[in-house]
Amino acid sequence: MILKEISKAFAEKILAEAKTKELTSPKANYFYLKKALDYRLNLLVEHFPKNTLHAIAVKTNNHPKVLKHIADRGFGLEAASIEEVKLAQNAGVPTNKIVFDSPVKTRSEIDYCHNNLSGALVNVNCLEEIKRYPKEFSCKLGLRINPLIDVNTDKSLNVSKINSKFGVPLNKREEIFKVLTESDQFTAVHFHIGSGISDFKPNLKAYKLLTEFIEEINEERKKNGISNSIDTLDIGGGIDFEMEKNNGLEDFTKKLSKLTKNNDIKIVTEFGKFIHEKNSFVSSSVEYVTKNTSDSHNAFIHVGADLFLRKVYSSMKIEYPFAVVGKEGSKQNYRIVGPLCFAGDVLYESIQLPILNEGDEVIIFNTGANTYSMWSRHCSRENINFIFL
Repeated sequence: MILKEISKAFAEKILAEAKTKELTSPKANYFYLKKALDYRLNLLVEHFPKNTLHAIAVKTNNHPKVLKHIADRGFGLEAASIEEVKLAQNAGVPTNKIVFDSPVKTRSEIDYCHNNLSGALVNVNCLEEIKRYPKEFSCKLGLRINPLIDVNTDKSLNVSKINSKFGVPLNKREEIFKVLTESDQFTAVHFHIGSGISDFKPNLKAYKLLTEFIEEINEERKKNGISNSIDTLDIGGGIDFEMEKNNGLEDFTKKLSKLTKNNDIKIVTEFGKFIHEKNSFVSSSVEYVTKNTSDSHNAFIHVGADLFLRKVYSSMKIEYPFAVVGKEGSKQNYRIVGPLCFAGDVLYESIQLPILNEGDEVIIFNTGANTYSMWSRHCSRENINFIFL
């Protein structure tokens, strides 16, 4: 069975079956469907070169069952902290399929990698970090370069500005060139220009820019008698592919292949949201409905700013599709409020829904990315019930 999208009818069916099996909580439930995950993973295999390492971003969804399924499928995992490295190991990912990208690696974490992650790709974030690595480091070493490419995304997700905390900016080109041509330590380069990117042209521009730079570096390494070369380019992730439009994954990889045909550089990817977002839905009971005015009522549900942190706390415009189990139509404006003792815990200030009553259930769609892994402990509420099917 191929599962591209989770419809309302399908979600209602899954919810009903889970209740029959006594898997659900009476408050809220987080459903994650592995068939939907498989569909997205298969797209990567179908469209990228066969030797590409796809390291799925742990931070996007870190549930152990999800990570294990990714590992069992033969994919890698990208870790943004040493804790995520250990989650990847516990999931059964071979060390040569782990990518470690923390911008604040400690000396002890680097030692841990040296002793426990032979063959993993460790991306150095800044020039000041380099001196912490032993000369015979057991992992594959990459240098993150900030290509300083303009990208149209939310300011909190744009990491290609001159003052970004990620990567060595390309205005330090001479220093980067010196580091990468006078030592054989590095065999990879990494870039990631941002997340929430709808137009992938800047990603292609960054790829072209850095592959040309790598060619220069490898030529100089040969002159300097260095036998190995920069053979890997980690292109990060962060692209919101729209599958039915011209900026879909297939279009991206076709354009990328035109840039790769003249080189033998291995690609590493770090997709997260694209892989996870559509694979999940959340159900919650409606605990109370209170009337504010004739035009607006408060509907209290059991998830809010604890699960949907980016929607509530950030400047990002995030809209999760919303439905009511067993009901259709739009008849009343509701203010959807969460369970936290915090006035800003509001998912929707005004949304039209069928008439809600205490005990009704709502379904929130496209919840697989940057939700469960960001769970907030505010008000000390227990984590949401997770159901992996």
